[in-house]
Amino acid sequence: METRKCPLCGGIMVKSKSKTGGYARYFWQPPWKSKTTGLLRPVLEATPWLCLDCGAVIAYIEDEKLQILREEFEEEKLKGAQT
Repeated sequence: METRKCPLCGGIMVKSKSKTGGYARYFWQPPWKSKTTGLLRPVLEATPWLCLDCGAVIAYIEDEKLQILREEFEEEKLKGAQT
């Protein structure tokens, strides 16, 4: 079973069995994507994690997707600084 440390209280968090089951569905849309570029990948699904100590449910995106988002953000930030 996958666990991680809760960023709020330092407790133990456990990963949800499914990222799309029931009401435990979280998704996020990059604000820098236009309607045209967002059609291919409009939203990213995040996996909910539950803290067994404080009860918080926090959605996390996988590391591979996070790296891609970070690179896209940096590119957009550079474009904005050049204009």
